[in-house]
Amino acid sequence: MEDKSIALEVLRHHEVEITDSMSMSQEKIKLCEECKKLEYWSNKPLISENLATMRSKVQQCALHRIVCRAFRPHAYKDLDIIEIRRCDSWLVTGTMKMPLLSLFKISDDSKRNRLYSDEIHLGLPKLFRPSTSPFYDLLMTWIQDCDSNHPQCRPANKSTVQVPTRLIDVGRVVCDNSKVYLREAASEICHPGNELRYIALSHPWGNGTHHDHFCTTTENLDSRLSVGLEVEHFPSTFRHAIEVTRALGVPYLWIDSLCIVQGPDGDFDTEAKRMETVFSSAYCVIAASRANGTSSGFLWERPEREAVRLDGYLANDSVYVCEAIDDFQNDVIEGALNKRGWVLQERALAPRTIYFTENQTYWECGQGVRCETLTKLTNSKASFLGDSNFPKRAMRSTRGAKIRFYESLYKQYSNLDFTKIHDRPIAIAGLEQRLVSAFKTEGGYGVFNGEFFGRSLLWMRDTQQSNGLTLIEFPRDQKFRVPTWSWAAYKGPITYVDIPFGHVRWTYEAAEGKIQSPWTARDSDSTSGSLHTGELNGRIDLTAQAREISNLGLAEAQGKVIYDEGTSLPNVHTLCVIVGSETPKIEGHGIQDLEHYVLLVTPSNNLSDGVYRRVGVGMLLESWVDMSKPGLRVHIS
Repeated sequence: MEDKSIALEVLRHHEVEITDSMSMSQEKIKLCEECKKLEYWSNKPLISENLATMRSKVQQCALHRIVCRAFRPHAYKDLDIIEIRRCDSWLVTGTMKMPLLSLFKISDDSKRNRLYSDEIHLGLPKLFRPSTSPFYDLLMTWIQDCDSNHPQCRPANKSTVQVPTRLIDVGRVVCDNSKVYLREAASEICHPGNELRYIALSHPWGNGTHHDHFCTTTENLDSRLSVGLEVEHFPSTFRHAIEVTRALGVPYLWIDSLCIVQGPDGDFDTEAKRMETVFSSAYCVIAASRANGTSSGFLWERPEREAVRLDGYLANDSVYVCEAIDDFQNDVIEGALNKRGWVLQERALAPRTIYFTENQTYWECGQGVRCETLTKLTNSKASFLGDSNFPKRAMRSTRGAKIRFYESLYKQYSNLDFTKIHDRPIAIAGLEQRLVSAFKTEGGYGVFNGEFFGRSLLWMRDTQQSNGLTLIEFPRDQKFRVPTWSWAAYKGPITYVDIPFGHVRWTYEAAEGKIQSPWTARDSDSTSGSLHTGELNGRIDLTAQAREISNLGLAEAQGKVIYDEGTSLPNVHTLCVIVGSETPKIEGHGIQDLEHYVLLVTPSNNLSDGVYRRVGVGMLLESWVDMSKPGLRVHIS
């Protein structure tokens, strides 16, 4: 859709640069005789030719060339007649629902031509060059508009903004060889009554062999605090982040590898718990979406965008046909940076983000997505994560929609990549704290207490994508444990058991055989809503009744059992813990062999200590579970 107020401001402010740039770009552009006479304001097809004829004209006609380039490979055969027509501000074909090419105008002389002026959008046929004044003016326009018109995108009470432990003081010097300083934020730069503005960088680290991570360690911390750092020594991604921060007039920058002390004697374990506040309290987040590591940078030139001018029947009525490059889904959501495990949380918690991608720059806040082309996008698929007050938008949904929301979130997260796989439990901790608070319950490790307890326990290996999850080997010096009943203990994609709504009797709601969650068994000071809430050297156990399975082989043969690691453990006795039971959909239909939704558990070590581990899930018929014997009380660790 058109982003008219922003577009008008930018086009008027930079009218001379834009007009000169477009005039120069069109000097060598030639059209065939038919295209010179096109009436693009008409409802008739602009072009109606077969593919072979179109291709024969690409050497002498820029419009035919840009149209043919926009076709998907093998979409048409040589003799297929293709109609190109205008639909609002796009060129489309009769068979394609998505825009083939974009149409833009660069002035708003609406009084001179009322036929089409409101249909064709204002926009930039060619993007501003990165690092130039017009480029940064556009970013500032986005920020200032959000500051002025979107109160929901800023903290309601600025005094509640929590300051990161350390920040980089970028100063206001623009020269490349200037210094920046690492600051202890709370003691050095946070003053009562003053609003502290900082930008947080979301970026990929990349392989340490090819990328300089430029880490702060206990060895260089004092030097970075006192002597400072020359900007020219920073790897490109960080150097570009400093440039953007200065250009936006923000004094401080947060970068994880610099502001968290890295290494075994660093403070990562402490700082990881603060990720929620680091990103949610940032004035803005900048995402180096086009970078593949710290040395890549993200302010490089983008691919040249071809634009062809079509003249109107009045002077200055020209419009420009351009490549359709507004694709937030492909450039950002499905981009390489968003496959990084930590970034899901960063995006969800950031109130607003500027994404620097290969094709263009995007702005996202609680009011939608803006493109560097000066258009505005709606992205319903991504709207919950783009919520500036995550997860407020999702909480307006029904109970069932909330369940599908967190399931979708965790399924997506389980497919992401980690440089250090043992970060998997904590890289979503801040986001989960938000969910726990919004659900008004307790929880952690991917599981919620209360009304969502049973369903969140019944996660399973995604059999469409994985033959077996891998149990993560966590560092021995890690200060928290991750239980086997949590998907966060494993590497690999997960999904959830498909359980019908409204036809389940949950065991934890029944007096007999009740599963006891760790949050109901402990004092409030030993477990919080945080994901990484294990006690020091302790266990986080579920307590439940385990029962014998009378026909496990049949259940396996019928695909009613899904093992987390792909197969059952040899020579190990497997029991089941009933989490929920199917209730009859229609009463009075005789005896029905209904299903139990169960966890599969096996002894952990010593049979006498009652400690078991989860090994899978099952959908077992009542007749397959031995209810004739008393259940065995077990602790699932």
